[in-house]
Order: sequence, then structure tokens, then C-alpha cells
Amino acid sequence: MTPYNFTIHITTERDINDIREVETNAFRFSKEADLVADLLGDETAHPMLSLLARHQGKAIGHILFTRATLNGEIDTPLMHILAPLAVIPEYQGMGVGGLLIRHSIKHLKAMECQMVFVLGHATYYPRHGFEPYAEGKGYPAPYPIPEQYQSCWMLQSLSAQPLGRTGRIQCAQTLMKPEHWRE
Repeated sequence: MTPYNFTIHITTERDINDIREVETNAFRFSKEADLVADLLGDETAHPMLSLLARHQGKAIGHILFTRATLNGEIDTPLMHILAPLAVIPEYQGMGVGGLLIRHSIKHLKAMECQMVFVLGHATYYPRHGFEPYAEGKGYPAPYPIPEQYQSCWMLQSLSAQPLGRTGRIQCAQTLMKPEHWRE
């Protein structure tokens, strides 16, 4: 629990309407809500992790991590991509996003996930353990990131042991579309 009594839980099929509402309200249009619905039904996204934050029963935030691989090889160490993280406007700036990230990292470690990637805000995600310039560390994104945004492609190692491999990150088929990797 936090000072605001936010609760976090792993989502189930019963949460889909709340997830869609959070995603739509947070981004102010349905593109991300549609993407999340598609990802939740994408077998290539498994194993995944989907968490929902609530305050007094109201859904206020959602985070989704889907399976990633190196060079599309299934036998690579377990890795995930964070996409998306959403908090409804009236709860932004209250720590909900950070709380969702922290809870997710604990769950992902328990799943033996080795590394997490995100294409996100250059100053927000480093506050939560993500390191900028994942491509420079040997992990290029599925599609080229323009030079001015390369610091936004980030990673976080969840294991004390180095991954021991590098390569182009590939993700669930739903995310492997160029439009999800553009500004």
C-alpha cells in the first residue's frame, strides 16, 4: 500500500473493460487501448505480465509487459518489453506509474525474466532503473530509432548475471509493426 492506498493486481479477463478505459483516458484516444487488447490476445506475447492499479476500487493505471526475443530466436533468455504504461490524468504525478513499474519488476524477477526494454520518455524511465541507449549496449530496437530519440530506447537488467548475448530485439507480432516504433 502507498500513502494513497493504491492497490495493484495481476489482471484477468474480467479487467478488460477497466484496462480499455484506463488506456483510452490516459492517452485521450483509443489507439493504445486497441493495441493492448490486441496484445492481450496475441499468443506470441506470452508469457506476459499485465497489472492494474486501483484507488478505492476505481481503475487508475495499467502496465503491460510482453515477451521479447533476440533476433526472433525463441530459445533466448526470458525478456520483456514494457508497452504501454498508462495512468489516467487525474492520478498522474502521484506515483502510480512508478508503483506499477516496481510491482512489475518484482513479478518479472519471480518469472525469471532477465531483461526489460522500453521505448519511452528519456527522463522518466531512468528514474525507475532503466538505462538509456539500449542499442549502444548491443540491443537494437525492432525498427531503427531516429538519432535524436536513441536515448529513449532503454533497458533494465533484472539479473545479477550478464545476459551473455546481444542482438536485435524482436517482440510480439502485434508490436512488430513499424507504426508502433515511430514518433
